Amino acid sequence: MSSIEKAIERLAKSKAKQSKPDSVADGSTKAAHQDQAEETAKSVSVSAKPAADNKDFPAGGGEGGSTVATVADSAKRPAKKIQLDYESLSKVGYIVPEAGNKQLAEEYRIIKRPIIMNALGKGAAPIEHGNLVSISSSLPAEGKTFTALNLALSMATELDSTVLLIDGDVLKSSMSKLLGIEQERGLIDLLEDKRCSVNDVILHTQIPRLKVISSGNRSEKSTELLASKEMERLLNELADRYRDRIIIFDSPPILATSEAEVLNLHMGQILLVVEAGQTPVDAIKDALSRLDGEKAIGLVLNKSREGTTKNYYGTYY
Repeated sequence: MSSIEKAIERLAKSKAKQSKPDSVADGSTKAAHQDQAEETAKSVSVSAKPAADNKDFPAGGGEGGSTVATVADSAKRPAKKIQLDYESLSKVGYIVPEAGNKQLAEEYRIIKRPIIMNALGKGAAPIEHGNLVSISSSLPAEGKTFTALNLALSMATELDSTVLLIDGDVLKSSMSKLLGIEQERGLIDLLEDKRCSVNDVILHTQIPRLKVISSGNRSEKSTELLASKEMERLLNELADRYRDRIIIFDSPPILATSEAEVLNLHMGQILLVVEAGQTPVDAIKDALSRLDGEKAIGLVLNKSREGTTKNYYGTYY
C-alpha cells in the first residue's frame, strides 16, 4: 500500500469516528474555513514603487517570444510593490513575520521541507519541473489559498531560494482578492497580450524573497489559455532558466473546474489540501485519479485538531 493510500485510509477511519464536523475553537484560525478574500483585501494597500533590482524573472519569454515585450521596454517600467498588511493577515491565521503562531509555523516548516528538496533537485529522485508547485483541493473551500499563501510565506524565509506566488485560480481569484491585487494585470494578461512580459505583472513585496502575480483579467478562454503553447512556454521559462526559484500556483479545485486539470499537467509537484472531517474519501480518490501519478503528489490535512493544540494541523504524506 502506497503512502497516499495509507493517508486516505487514515482519513476514512477518522471521519467514520466523527458524529459531526470539526469545529474551529480559535478565532485567529478561521481563514481555512474559507479563503476570506474579500474581507482581508479591504485592508491591504498596493502602491507602485521603483524596485532596486528587476532581474528576478525574465523580461522575455521562450524561443517564440510571442507573449513578451523587449528587454529594453521592460527595463523602463519600474516594478510595482505591494505592502502586505501583516496585522490583518495575522488576524485570519497567516504566518506573517512575528505573527506569534509558532505551532502553525512549525507545521509549515515540516510541510515545506520535502517540497523544497524536490524543487532544488535534492530529493530522492529528480523531478521534471520540480520547482513548479500546484496547491489544489478536491472541492472548494477546503483551505487551498490559506495553504498556498502560508507555504509561500514560510518558504520566503529560506536563505537559498526565492518564491513566486501565482494566482492560478483565474475564475475565483481568491489570492488576488486576499492581497487586494485583483485589478492588477497578471497570468491571463501574460497569455493574452503579446506585449505583456513577466516583469510587467510581477509584484514585489516587503519580504525580499517573496513576489506575487495576480490572476489578471477574466477571460472566457481561460481553459484554452492555460492549455496553450504560450502557457507551456512561460512555465518552461520560469522552471528551466531560474531553477533556484520556487513557483507556487494557487490552483482551482480539481473536481470543480476544468482549469485545474489543465494547469496541473504542467506542474512538477502537486499538493492536495484535504479538509479534516469534511472532504469525502471518494472525492479525494477521484481527484487523485485525475492527476499524473508520475508527479510528486502530497496531501495536506487542514483544519484537523490532532496534535497538542486546537490550531490547524497540516501533514505532508
